[in-house]
Amino acid sequence: MEINYDILKNLLKHNKNMKLKFREDTNILDVFIYTEVLLTLELPNNNIEQHSEIIYNSITSLDMVTMYVPKIYVKDN
Repeated sequence: MEINYDILKNLLKHNKNMKLKFREDTNILDVFIYTEVLLTLELPNNNIEQHSEIIYNSITSLDMVTMYVPKIYVKDN
């Protein structure tokens, strides 16, 4: 299943203390919970929408982090 930007936004919405922030003038994305950096990703560019799936999968695969992962609903055509 393809993860899109809306699914990533939903994950962040339900985990209010989780923030994404690019380092200044770089393609390095830091994932914060409160003030602690939990994950650092180096992406080809700084477009979160384009790399939503990589970001989502990286966040949800973290060990030792308690978070709410909302259920993903897939619409039938």
